[in-house]
Amino acid sequence: MQLFNYCFDCFLRCFINSSLILRNGVLSPWLYNMKELVCNRECTPAEPANKKRKISHKMPKMPSLRSRMSPSGIYQFINNPTNKPSDNQILAIKQMGFEGLLHLQTDTIPGNLAYWLVSTFDPYKGCLLDGNLPILEEDIHACMGIPMGPHVVDEAPIGDKSPQFLSLLEDFKSQYEGDLIDVKVILRKLSTQIDGGDSFKRNFIVYIFSSFLGGVKGNKASLRILKSLSDTSLISEYNWCNFIKKKLAEQVLSWQKEEFSEEKTVKENWFGGPIMVLVFIYLDRCVFMVRTVSRQYPTLSTWTKKAISKRIQDELKSKSSFGHGSVEGGIVINHNPLPKIELVQSSKPTIVSEQHPMPKKVIPSVLEEEDKDDRDRNNVPTSSQVNNVFVDKLVSKANNLAKAFVEYKSVASEALNKLPSSEVVCKMVAVVDSIAYGFNLSQQSKSDEENEGKDNEEDHVVHTDKVVENVLRDVQEN
Repeated sequence: MQLFNYCFDCFLRCFINSSLILRNGVLSPWLYNMKELVCNRECTPAEPANKKRKISHKMPKMPSLRSRMSPSGIYQFINNPTNKPSDNQILAIKQMGFEGLLHLQTDTIPGNLAYWLVSTFDPYKGCLLDGNLPILEEDIHACMGIPMGPHVVDEAPIGDKSPQFLSLLEDFKSQYEGDLIDVKVILRKLSTQIDGGDSFKRNFIVYIFSSFLGGVKGNKASLRILKSLSDTSLISEYNWCNFIKKKLAEQVLSWQKEEFSEEKTVKENWFGGPIMVLVFIYLDRCVFMVRTVSRQYPTLSTWTKKAISKRIQDELKSKSSFGHGSVEGGIVINHNPLPKIELVQSSKPTIVSEQHPMPKKVIPSVLEEEDKDDRDRNNVPTSSQVNNVFVDKLVSKANNLAKAFVEYKSVASEALNKLPSSEVVCKMVAVVDSIAYGFNLSQQSKSDEENEGKDNEEDHVVHTDKVVENVLRDVQEN
């Protein structure tokens, strides 16, 4: 019956619209009414009455980010089945502090998630999710497993003519042909430098910061970073996390201005920043419903290509977009010979910057230094020599403690002035003041006995500056 109605409707349409109906340009009233009735009806093919419509579960289409900062190159270098890195090359990577990259588990960029991250990242405040997820140096260190040392990475300015930089630049370019070096050429060069020497170390750093972790839009290597590679033994002492954070903010700002401008100047807007840093931090810190991937250091060692794809599908199927998870604290890393990982757990999904302490460095004790430098293995030290060692150690620690108190005094006063209502600051100051009181208790006991007859309502306050003066005076007298 439905098929008959459908055919009859089509016949009436053709019949009414034909030239046979119009005579002398006039359409009879009943045909006019019939035309209005038929033409306004919905003409649909017949469907079985018991047929069920399929529900579509297609993923929403989202734009994909174009970026040349891809993990594919370093992933292929590490996991090449025919030409794996030599033991000397792996040792050199560990000596530079980039051992975390050896555990990379993916070689692709999730384009839709990457586009959303770059679009919503605030380059001025350095945060995601409207400020709820700040990108800290400690986060970059925990996710990528790269050094966060005390020295600042220094890039040579454009047109630098200093003799030291020109010498490094000339020596580096002598390995290749031409002034503009393609990153793929450097990758092939790395495979041949199996000795893991200084040349390999410089090529490795230039490559990863020109193709994965740096700020380059094109496919040519950025050689300005050579200024910080004159002494390869100091590579692990640089703060590469801070360098990556700056490059990320610069490239996001440049990309957003071009992408969201009314008049685009380029057809394809390529992103030249370390996008995988944002990806790993977001996946680890922003938990969607439940955590499906275990946390460990570095974060990139647990997020495989399959795990990233599943996480993206779960978010898009449920919310059709990203950024709907709860933010958790970062991983606190205890840098010991056998690293142990603590997970920061809190009842509320909040961001606390104190959850990211600076990594502790293992400092050799005074006895170990004496054993290495002055001690003769054939001679047994006397008791007086051992006592002198402990006295020197005690004096050294006392000096360090006094200096630390002096620095603490200025920082604490500034923090109390700027954040008078912060519970964290007030608790920290109270704890340190209580420690200072413990150091100065013996000296205060005499003055307390003399003032025993005075009014008991006076508050006893121990000032940090007096403790510092006492400690410094005692050290100088001894």
